[in-house]
Amino acid sequence: MSKRAKLIKKILDGSSIITINEAISILLFLGYYAEKTGSSHETYRKKDAQSVTVVLTQKELKPYMVEKIKDALRKAGY
Repeated sequence: MSKRAKLIKKILDGSSIITINEAISILLFLGYYAEKTGSSHETYRKKDAQSVTVVLTQKELKPYMVEKIKDALRKAGY
């Protein structure tokens, strides 16, 4: 199983902590692009998809952020 597949499984299972770097990696893989919104936030956007805002000053994602990434993965067919 590849690193990306393991990360996708980890996110969809919801049993582990997801780091900011892992979230950004998946969002970029899914075709999102970064739009800087402030010194501590980045918003990732994709046409016809819900945007995802990541707080860069935190080490891990908040549960509501993980849910947005799970939704993005499900819409992509994972």
